[in-house]
Amino acid sequence: MSYTFDLSDDPSDLEGYRAWRAQRLAGYPATLESLRVELASLASPSPGELGAIAQRIGAYNLALVCAPPHQIAPEAILAFGRALGLRTADSNRFADHRAISTITAGGSDDRADYIPYTNKPLSWHTDGYYNPPCRQVRAWTLFCLRPASAGGANSLLDPEVAYIQLRDQSPELIRALAHPEAFSIPANTRGGETLRPESTGPVFSFEGDTLHMRYSARSKNVAWRATPETRAAREALDRLFSSAPSYIFTHTLGAGEGFVTNNVLHNRTGFEDCSDPGQGRLLYRVRYRERIEAFHGT
Repeated sequence: MSYTFDLSDDPSDLEGYRAWRAQRLAGYPATLESLRVELASLASPSPGELGAIAQRIGAYNLALVCAPPHQIAPEAILAFGRALGLRTADSNRFADHRAISTITAGGSDDRADYIPYTNKPLSWHTDGYYNPPCRQVRAWTLFCLRPASAGGANSLLDPEVAYIQLRDQSPELIRALAHPEAFSIPANTRGGETLRPESTGPVFSFEGDTLHMRYSARSKNVAWRATPETRAAREALDRLFSSAPSYIFTHTLGAGEGFVTNNVLHNRTGFEDCSDPGQGRLLYRVRYRERIEAFHGT
C-alpha cells in the first residue's frame, strides 16, 4: 500500500500512517536469505527474476542478487539496470564516461583522498548526499568482481524503517529532519577550483507516497542546522544505528554478488586487501536518478 506523507496532527493521517507502518514492518525480522535472488544472466534477467527483485524492493527497498562471477562487467551491469527501468545514471568525479565507478583501494589519481577508495571504514550514509536537489540519487547497484582478503562488510538499513523508528519516538524529530536547511555539505574546493558547490537541503523529503533520504554520519565537512530540535533529531538518528539491529542487514559481498537498492542507508567496515597487483578488492557501482519500481505482494 502507499501512504501520502503528511506531518500534520490530523487523526485521519495518523490512521493512514499506522496502516502503512504495519505494512512496511510486516517483513521483519528477516534474514539475509529474504533478500537473495539468483540470476542466470545478469545482462538479461528473466521476468520471474525481475518479479522476485521487485518483491524484495517492495518489502525492504533492497535486494541481494547473485550471478555467475564471470558476468560481472560494466556493460552487463548497465543492461541489468535498464531491465529494472533505471535509465539515468548519475555521474561523479571518479566515474567513467558511462557513470560507472570502479571501487578499489588506491589509484594513480587523488581518489585515495576519498574514503570509499581506501580500505578504511565508511560511516552510515546514503549515496549522493552532496548532490543538489535536482540531482538526487534514488537508486544504486553495487556488484562485486573480487572481494577483499578480509573485511569490507556492508550494513544496510531501509530509510523508510529509519523514518518509522524516529517518528514513533516523536513526529518532531521528523519535522526537524525535513526542514529545508537541516543538513549541508560545504563546497569541495581544491587549489582555488570548486569541484562541487555547497549542497543544503532536508534529510527527509517527500513526493506524495515516496520518501527520500540524504544523510551522512561523517563528523567533518558537514553542517547541521543549529537548533535544539535538529540536534535532538541528529542524536536520535545516531542512536538508531545501534538500537535497531533487527532491521539492519549485514553482508560481505562475494564474487558475483550485488546489492540493488532504492538508496538505502549503508556503511562499510575496513578491510585487508590482497597484495598481488590486480587482485585486490574490486566492485562496480552505478547510481541512478530513478527509483526501482516495486510492488507489495500479499
